[in-house]
Amino acid sequence: MKNFFKIFIALVIGVFVISCEKDEDQAVLGEGTNPSLAADAKVLILDKDHENDKAIKFDWVNPKFNIQVAFNNAFEIAKIGTNFQNAKSIDVAAKDQTITYTIRDFNKIMLDAGILPGTASQIEVRLRSKVGNVTLYSNSVAITVTPYLTELPSFYLVGDASAVGWDAATSQLLYKKDNYSTIYTYLENGKSFRFLGQQDWNPINYSLDTAGMNANYKYFKTWSTNLVAAPAENIQFSGTTGMYKIVIDADATQKSITVTPSPVNNWNPANVYLVGTINGWNAATSIPMTSLGNGKFEHTIALPAGSQFKFLGQQSFGDLDWGNITDDGNTGYLGPKGSNGNIQFDGTGGNYKITVNVKLGVYTIKPI
Repeated sequence: MKNFFKIFIALVIGVFVISCEKDEDQAVLGEGTNPSLAADAKVLILDKDHENDKAIKFDWVNPKFNIQVAFNNAFEIAKIGTNFQNAKSIDVAAKDQTITYTIRDFNKIMLDAGILPGTASQIEVRLRSKVGNVTLYSNSVAITVTPYLTELPSFYLVGDASAVGWDAATSQLLYKKDNYSTIYTYLENGKSFRFLGQQDWNPINYSLDTAGMNANYKYFKTWSTNLVAAPAENIQFSGTTGMYKIVIDADATQKSITVTPSPVNNWNPANVYLVGTINGWNAATSIPMTSLGNGKFEHTIALPAGSQFKFLGQQSFGDLDWGNITDDGNTGYLGPKGSNGNIQFDGTGGNYKITVNVKLGVYTIKPI
């Protein structure tokens, strides 16, 4: 009992000493003066034809404390009148307390902040300085800026939550139409993924725009509830393992990702058959394909020009039905029943190998 009492007293004294040390540190540090910020432009019309030219220069003065300290500085950018709610944060670490942005770089920041391209918008910028538990803000600088629309990005899926794994060279390109990128593909519970801007780890990566994420990877402003930020700049999938529809809206005001269950959840059917103009659209005599395992099938056939077909998982027009994503065409991307059209062969007549990968949500038609 005596030993317990001694340990308790020691713990209380330890907490008191640590608390006093923190108070003492705060007293030595002082409250600090607010930083100040200035910009050399008040109106910016950003021009894509001169994107390597200078756009704007910011200069600032750091807070002053009783002792010399290191600062964690960031610009916060928001539309005027929002009181910096949902502000875009940009880390700045320039020792000389000045930074200059090119038109290209500042345009990207504006689009990432949700500023509409082609429209003059009023924004404000302030400097946030953090030292330990102390956060101080500068004055806000008002700027009227007109960004330009850049080419909408392409998104390549990679990660162990997907069927392609972590090999960037085999990352999976989503089907892009207008501002939407879409794919029906396999995702595994509890594992992670991210998107690349190319079939390589560099230079572009896309992940969630959330605290703690690498600033260069922050992109998605909103996401479905089955996605959460994960270590090493990734996105963890928390849904049930299966087939899902991934939709990315790359509109500058949206930058969203939603992941919803596919209408057809079978990623490894026992059989896949071809039906279409090649057999008079008779499902009962649909043509069996050869299974290569793990949801992949192939078949070599003579295709007349103008042929149309679909894939079935049974020799009937039942639930297992795949065609061209969304509507008629030849995109190379699968859509399940209720979200597809006919695959329209747009080549000349001859022998072709048709391959379908249900798990990846893609198909190919190649001459042999």
